[in-house]
Amino acid sequence: MNFDAEGVELGESCPQCESSDTVTYMFAEGFSELECRRCGYTSEASDIADLARFRGDLKERGAERPPIPIKKLEA
Repeated sequence: MNFDAEGVELGESCPQCESSDTVTYMFAEGFSELECRRCGYTSEASDIADLARFRGDLKERGAERPPIPIKKLEA
């Protein structure tokens, strides 16, 4: 799956430093992300952290949820 976004300077306030020097990326798939030029905040950081935190260990039989396969992220 390939996502392509259009960056727009809407002057949205950064939730971390409250600067309006931000870029909002609008995706055709219906979602958006915010990046701050001043402090480097990005709204997708928590999603990436969740992926990086999951080690992919196998769970014992009878576990509540089956293990989720992990793939390496490429930039």
